[in-house]
Formats: sequence, C-alpha cells, structure tokens
Amino acid sequence: MSLSYTQALRNERLNYAEIFLITPFVVVVQQFAPVLATRLGASPLLLGFLTSGAALMLSITAAMGPWWFKRIPLDRITSLAGPLIVFRTVLIWIPLALSLPDHRAEALVGLIILLNFFAGLSQVTFLSFLPRMTLRNRLAGMMSGRWTALGVGMAICAPVLALVLDRFELPVNYAVVCAIALVFTLISTACLFRVRLAPLDGPGALKGPAHASTGQAGGQTGVRDLLKHAPGVRFLVVTLLTQIALNAPVPLITLRLVRELNLSDGDYGIYTAAFWAALAVFGLILPRLVERFGNRRIFVASGVVLGLQVLILALTATLPLIWLSGIIGGIASVMFQVTAFALVMESAPVGRYESYVSLQSSVANFAVFAAPLAMSALSMAGLSVVTGLVICAGLRTVAGFPAWQRTGQSSV
Repeated sequence: MSLSYTQALRNERLNYAEIFLITPFVVVVQQFAPVLATRLGASPLLLGFLTSGAALMLSITAAMGPWWFKRIPLDRITSLAGPLIVFRTVLIWIPLALSLPDHRAEALVGLIILLNFFAGLSQVTFLSFLPRMTLRNRLAGMMSGRWTALGVGMAICAPVLALVLDRFELPVNYAVVCAIALVFTLISTACLFRVRLAPLDGPGALKGPAHASTGQAGGQTGVRDLLKHAPGVRFLVVTLLTQIALNAPVPLITLRLVRELNLSDGDYGIYTAAFWAALAVFGLILPRLVERFGNRRIFVASGVVLGLQVLILALTATLPLIWLSGIIGGIASVMFQVTAFALVMESAPVGRYESYVSLQSSVANFAVFAAPLAMSALSMAGLSVVTGLVICAGLRTVAGFPAWQRTGQSSV
C-alpha cells in the first residue's frame, strides 16, 4: 500500500506548517549567531570555523547514515526525535554562553559546532524520509512549497527579531529572542511528528540500504558500488564544485556587512528579510520555470545569479543595493536548492537512494567545511574582504556549468 491522496495532502500541509514555525530558530541560529560572534570579537578564522566546523559535523553524520539507518525504526517519523531535540536545545545554550565572563565568542562557536553533530543525524534521517511524505508526482511541488513557507517565515521573523535585538542590550536581547524561538520550535516539532510516512514496501517506494541490502551499505564495498554509477559520480563532482563556490564567501559576507559596512541588527534584519521574501515569492514561480527549462538549466543559472549577489556586496556600500543583493540571493537560492534536490534523485543509482544521499551529503558537507575555512585563512593572511568576494563571485558563476549536460535518467 502507499499514501492516499488525502494522506499526502495532510502531510504536505504539516510540512509547510513545520517549516514556517521553525523559522525563528533558523533566524537565531543561522542568521544572527554569526553576527553575534562577530560582535563578540571573533576573528575571520573563528568565523570560518563556525561554518566549517558545523559542516564537518554534518559530513561525519552523513557518512554515518547507513550505520544510523540500521539502528532506528524506519516506519515512523519520531525516529527523528532524539537528535532533533538535542540540536534544538541550542536555544537554551546560547544565552548561557553569553553569561560567561570571557571567551564568549569561542564558547558560542564551539557550542554550535558540537550540536551540529545531532543536526546532521536528524538531517540525514529527514532526507531519507522526505520522499515517503507525499506521492512521487507531488514531491517537487512539496519541496517548492517548503521553500516558499520557509521564505515567508524568514521574511517575517528576521526583521521582527532584529528589532527585538536592537531594543534590548546584550545579553538580554539574545535571551529574549531565544525564548521566543523556543516556543515556536516546540510547536513546529509537534507538527513534524504528526506526519505519517508511506510504508517502505509501498508501490514506488525507494529501495535503499536501510531496508534492502543493508549489510554492505555502510562499508567500502557499498561506496565502490556507488562510484561505478557514472551519473552519480558526475553529480558528486558538481556538488563539490558548487558547494565550494556557494560557501566560500559566507564568513566574508558577515565581515563585509557587520565590520566594514557597520550594519545594525535592524539593517541586517532587513537584508535577511529581503533575501527570504524573494525566495518565498520566486518559489511560487519556480515550478513553472523548471517545467519549461528543466532542472539542469535552472541549476546552472542559479550559480550565475548567486555570483551576481556576491559581486554587488563586494562593490557597493549603500543600503538599497545591499538589500537588492539580498533579493537576488533569495531568488538564486531557491533555484539552487530545489533543482539540486531533483538532480540528487535523478543521479542516484537504482535502489540505492539512501546510500547515495549519505555519500552526496558527505561530499557537500566536506565542501562546506573546507571552503569557508580556506577563505578565512586567506583573509587572515592579508587577502581583503572585497577581493575575496570578487573571487567568490567568479567561482559561483562557473561552478554549476558541468551540470548542464544531462547524464542519465532518473533512477530512484
């Protein structure tokens, strides 16, 4: 048996509610935590570690995917509960880290890096469950809808929480926004746990190592088998290139906006809101563009637009243009994320979806680990922030072009 249309529709609505309600958490942990570390005096290298260390944890847990799948029940969504809840306790630990007498920036960065181990376990589990939350022909629409719901939520929450941060002094301001985010996070988690998955043996189910030949999935033999699948290997290379280009400028963007351009929390909140509002609006248009031009062309185009976003940040010092770069970044990001997910499914070997997701996530997270760290080290060695951003703009523009050529048929 498989999900009925009514069950699939219910799951989709719960997905949209879950991701909309989690946006205060995302704003605090992903958007404002790097800003907070910068205001606490973090060096460029430490900011690089904030992104790179978290990615290293995600890479480790992605590699642990096959091992993890053999140790959790795969028939219910609550298998996510343990690692998901531990990661979301970061909202409690951030205010506590700010109460330390010194080394607060280091404590904040170390805390986020450590808890991303649990984020990785929940992420790899969620990605494995995602195709079983709706009907196969509705999956792309649900993914686009999730990004739209996230964009709407972020566009609302980012400026509101930024105003709260500006209203109170440190560390009270972060205690208040973490408390607000925690309330919404609890409701979001409850929505997620109401989702019902399609049975593993249903028609069209993805037959991966977690429920089909698990014996060798986690070992060297399983990896070698995956590397014999040419379309999968080609997309692993594309993943490495695009994730390096996408993540290399992350610490430089924070330094540019907070230290060089002196944006307040309110101005930074507007930049973030512009990014996510554009993502939400364009997410509604994107499915029609994908239908017309195909995933690969949109994927390549997203890199060109992402390059433009970084170039504007490098060359401008005026708020309207900074906010314009946020809009451009939001448009490009939803183009990249939705089409990248589709290409992962298209590139996976037959019957090895979960194993391929684990390997592809490991490659992506290695790039997220290495790229910001390398760019931060270059900045510490004397490379200017503006020059680094211009280099990254070029990398983003060209990195996706190897994906233009279609290499195989969908095989999941």
